[in-house]
Amino acid sequence: MAEFKLGRIRFVYKNNWSASTVYYKDDIVKNGGNMYVCVIGHTSTSDFSTDLFSFWNKISEGQDWKGNW
Repeated sequence: MAEFKLGRIRFVYKNNWSASTVYYKDDIVKNGGNMYVCVIGHTSTSDFSTDLFSFWNKISEGQDWKGNW
């Protein structure tokens, strides 16, 4: 009988992106106020911008508060 991994049928929210973390396809992370979906499973490097174009697609833009207006 076939086995199914129900956690992969939909997106899995992983909170803030972090270095040296294993990410799987369809994981969702937040970085710099934006939300990204993982398109290829990988272990993250020490810099998000290195991984961005190869492994992530932006799915929503947000706001990243820097301090008082």
